[in-house]
Amino acid sequence: MLKTIRTNFDREESRRDRRYPLPPITVSLADLDYTTANWSLGGFLLGYGPQFLPGEAVAGLVRFADGSEQSFTANAVRSDADGTGYQFTDPSMDLIGALDRAASGRMRRRA
Repeated sequence: MLKTIRTNFDREESRRDRRYPLPPITVSLADLDYTTANWSLGGFLLGYGPQFLPGEAVAGLVRFADGSEQSFTANAVRSDADGTGYQFTDPSMDLIGALDRAASGRMRRRA
C-alpha cells in the first residue's frame, strides 16, 4: 500500500490527489481510446465514452504524450453529467512514476 499525502487543502474538496487537465492522457478501454477530461495520481475522468456503474472494475492502458504506456486496473466511482470517474486500484509504481513525470513535465514547461 502506498503512503499518500493530501495535496488539496480545500475543505469542500474530498479528493486526495490534485487533478490535472493537461497534459491530457489517453486511456484505452475495450480496445477503444479516450482522452481524459482530467486525471490525478489516483484516477481519471472521462467526459465521454463507456458508461460504467459505480463499483464496476475496468482494466486498460494509459498512454502518455511521450509514447510510453502503462497498464492499470480501476473502479468506476461515479457517473454523472460530467462523465465517469475512475479510481486506480493498486496502481503499480511504474504507473505512479509515469503519472508523476507527466505532472512534473507540465510544471517544467510553464516556466
